[in-house]
Amino acid sequence: MRKIIIVAAVVVIALGAGFTYTLYKVGEGMHLHRCGWRQPDDKGGIGKTTTSDAIAYMLGEEQEKRVLILDGDPQGDTSKTFEAYEPEGTGMSELLERHVSVGGSYRTTDLIRPTQYSHIDIIPANGYLMQTDMKLLLKQEANQVTRLRDALEEISEAYDYCICDCGRLLDMVVINILLAAELVIAPVKVGGYENEAIHNLQEQVDDLREINPELRIKGLVTMRQKNKTSLDFEEWMKTSSGFDMFVTPIRRSIVAEKASMRMAVLPQFSKNCIVSQDYRNVVHELLKELEG
Repeated sequence: MRKIIIVAAVVVIALGAGFTYTLYKVGEGMHLHRCGWRQPDDKGGIGKTTTSDAIAYMLGEEQEKRVLILDGDPQGDTSKTFEAYEPEGTGMSELLERHVSVGGSYRTTDLIRPTQYSHIDIIPANGYLMQTDMKLLLKQEANQVTRLRDALEEISEAYDYCICDCGRLLDMVVINILLAAELVIAPVKVGGYENEAIHNLQEQVDDLREINPELRIKGLVTMRQKNKTSLDFEEWMKTSSGFDMFVTPIRRSIVAEKASMRMAVLPQFSKNCIVSQDYRNVVHELLKELEG
């Protein structure tokens, strides 16, 4: 596997309901201690799942890359979009809790499901992933936060890219994803909350680099509108924020909302709409950066 690309929800990781964590060493291992509660601040979607689904689809079906999707969100929206959702089925929970690398009975290949697209497979998620978070937190073991990275070693030659849709909280599942990743794509929309959010996410990424020094973050402006406030924010993010940003912004469009309501992959739902064109340009930027 050449790269593992992670799409993370910036606004929720930084400001959403959830626990904060402290990273600390115990013996030879690294552990996380849950130490505080943050109040919810639900400011609406930022295109996290739409972004991960569109990138996965375009890499697989348009660029003919071998793509594995990991659904790291217990809502299972990506699993539903790729027709792999089963409320009682196996998937990410078993990968993290019952893999052979931790004494379980599942190999990674046992949990991979084909999708309706020839170049894309998926390890799905369901509501049990919320229980997985708590179980991993209580383990306090050396591999507490590196289980996913270990499990992916088994299929390192089978795929070109792994696209992960993270959940709405910085929980143990998302931390496992981040510690297996090389790139976090951070969707961010106009607003003061989002400015603070991406700074907080950067701080989290900096902490996690102690275990995964390859981890980096790249911002993606989403839901951009053609007004002065939106354009000024985009310019600030690209020139003055200090963050590495995609050149291409994702414009706001009713077509993307319609695709989401129908649980359809955006570029398959409307191949040539403006938002699909934007994501196509983002994928081209991504491939140029990762493959030269």
